[in-house]
Amino acid sequence: MGEIGMRKGFLFGLILVLLLTFPIANVFAADQTKPIDVFLDGKIISFSVNPLLDNGSTLAQFKPVFETLGLTINWNAATKTVKGTSKDLNIELSIGNKTVIVNGVKKQLTVAPKIINGVTMVPIRFLGEASGRDVSWDGRKRTVYVATTAEQVIYTTALNNAYINAEDVEGALSTYDPIVIDLEQTKVNFESNNTTYDLNYELENVEIITLEKATASVKVTLKTTKIAGPTFEDNRTYMLMNLNKVNGEWKIADSKDLKIDYLKEDFKKEEAVTTSSDNQKLILAVIEKNRDMSVKWDVAGLKSTYDASFPNLDQAMIDFQQGAPANEFEVNYSNIKIIKGSDGEAKVYYMAHIHKKNGLDFPDMNADSVVTLKKSNEGEWKITNEDNLTIEYL
Repeated sequence: MGEIGMRKGFLFGLILVLLLTFPIANVFAADQTKPIDVFLDGKIISFSVNPLLDNGSTLAQFKPVFETLGLTINWNAATKTVKGTSKDLNIELSIGNKTVIVNGVKKQLTVAPKIINGVTMVPIRFLGEASGRDVSWDGRKRTVYVATTAEQVIYTTALNNAYINAEDVEGALSTYDPIVIDLEQTKVNFESNNTTYDLNYELENVEIITLEKATASVKVTLKTTKIAGPTFEDNRTYMLMNLNKVNGEWKIADSKDLKIDYLKEDFKKEEAVTTSSDNQKLILAVIEKNRDMSVKWDVAGLKSTYDASFPNLDQAMIDFQQGAPANEFEVNYSNIKIIKGSDGEAKVYYMAHIHKKNGLDFPDMNADSVVTLKKSNEGEWKITNEDNLTIEYL
């Protein structure tokens, strides 16, 4: 979830955003001795006898489940039949019989109810689905989650983030649709990212956009901050995530970044501009040359616009050059403004629209940035630092 390892950059840096992408990943190692937890509408159900797995189905003590669902219970000891009734739901099950009756309609269970140590155990998935809810099973955490469809979609999204935060690769992979997602490659990407960075992912908001019988889409707001690792830009990412219902459970099919905010709103603050008009022309000329050389993939010309003190300049040029043979971009600047300027240092704010004409399948985007320039002893203005503020994918 989210864009990782964003490199600092002006136009060439923004293009690098398209060329260099790093996926994220991974929570808890499975503990097969841990009792199975059952949550109904977000609240855990207490049992006197722990739920158990039987041929892939989770069986749970019927009475606490029926009561939590608001069902009135009737037990017939002679026929070993249990009935649960409410205004909208009537369920009848018999011990050892896979045939059940729901609102007068016969249905078949995968596992028959049974009595274990004097307690009647019934399939929890059946009860959840009979009540109009969805049921999901997390084998890593040995948890059954029974909730409305909307809550299940949000739960899957939150579970994915929890596994990612805990750096549990297998857990994260379990939340994806294996038919759509290349799990092997995703695993490699996750492990590489975990080796490089220690990041904290805060799921700030999940908004359901569409919700159908077997598909859903949500807008996710995710704040990512670095705990340890190489250069990384903290950010708040807005993304669109699509989910599919696979074998009765919601799985993430894909996600697309909509906007990345690098949490630098204060960088746009305007200060005094005292440098001469001639200097201002020279400063803006450097910005234009930088744009022109980037579009032309002229590495030598591009490098000439930077001061030697620019962070990781040589590596940045190598990374940029790697994209040159296969990609062609059209770039337009707007709202270019010197927001701070003295005779020795200046800051320029700009907005850029980047359109891919040829090459790899990258989205068009709008971006705004602030570039810092200093005047050398030889009287030349050079770029010493660049900060991306936001990137919006179109």
